[in-house]
Amino acid sequence: MTTQGTVQAVNINDLKRYAPEARVNQPLLSSKDLVTRMNCYEPGQITPLHMHPSHDEVVFCVEGRGAVTFEERDDVPLGPGTIVSLPAGLAHRIEAAPDSRMVVIYTTSAGYTSVRPHLESGDTGVRLPGERTG
Repeated sequence: MTTQGTVQAVNINDLKRYAPEARVNQPLLSSKDLVTRMNCYEPGQITPLHMHPSHDEVVFCVEGRGAVTFEERDDVPLGPGTIVSLPAGLAHRIEAAPDSRMVVIYTTSAGYTSVRPHLESGDTGVRLPGERTG
């Protein structure tokens, strides 16, 4: 069996970035099958309600506190060490607690798409990686 691809390594502590206007989303690792990205949130910042129609997603909270929220399910609290599996097609939102910075790392399929079921007020300026627009 022949190994394909490249070994990649990053130190997320060197890559953390925050901005007052919106959470900072940046790539960490990618392969032909998977992408891993990092979101850095100031207190109260969000990733707007969205879904990945054809791709599962795994979210890992590195530091801080917040929640994954849904329209018709109970919230899933996030804290250091929490890992959450989100199935394809499930609309979700990620938000930092109002008194805590938060860092999450997420992994999903390469070439994934993000779709917003509807725009929430104040969310129009927050872009989503892989977002398909109207």
